[in-house]
Amino acid sequence: MGPDGELIGVVVHSGLVLGQSKDVVAAVRRITAFPGGLVLDAVVLARDIRAEAAGRREHAATAKRRAAETAQREDAAAAQDDSQAAAQWEGTAAAERHHARMAAMIDRRYLPSFDEGDILRLGVTTPAGEALWLDTCESSSSATKDHYRLEIAYWLTPLPVDGLLTLVCAWPEIGLPETRTDIILPDLAVRAAETFPLWDFAEDAET
Repeated sequence: MGPDGELIGVVVHSGLVLGQSKDVVAAVRRITAFPGGLVLDAVVLARDIRAEAAGRREHAATAKRRAAETAQREDAAAAQDDSQAAAQWEGTAAAERHHARMAAMIDRRYLPSFDEGDILRLGVTTPAGEALWLDTCESSSSATKDHYRLEIAYWLTPLPVDGLLTLVCAWPEIGLPETRTDIILPDLAVRAAETFPLWDFAEDAET
């Protein structure tokens, strides 16, 4: 999930603190508009005991994901063997349908849980006032004994029509309670239309 990697977006906002508490702070570095949505680049800084908590959760989540990936590969291989065996008895078409069902079941079984608490939750409110948590595009982190830093990008799609957003931010597992911040991004559709492909820039440089 994310914007077209060949497009240069338009920065429509920068420098917004989302939430803070003792020894932890979260902020949006910039919000970039694309025709299909918004990328929100965020950063989280933690220190002392909060940094330790973030590091522990990240390490635990990484180990859990690796174990799940291994188990998923093993299940997929077993399902493939079952499909090949079924093909001998039921025919190729039936075996392919069986394999598709099994693959879908395996994918659902190993979908990541968003409530594992290993990253910052960032979302927008729905008309009903509930939080709609956003998917991440990319992330990187660094940690020492006393400091933790997370750089993470979120993807909001489709592009908001009215430009009025209420951002919801939370990472209670490391001491950052849920906070809500209103923001206005006027003329989003007009500004998003100013994006251009990188290849256009490269072709202009050649002429």
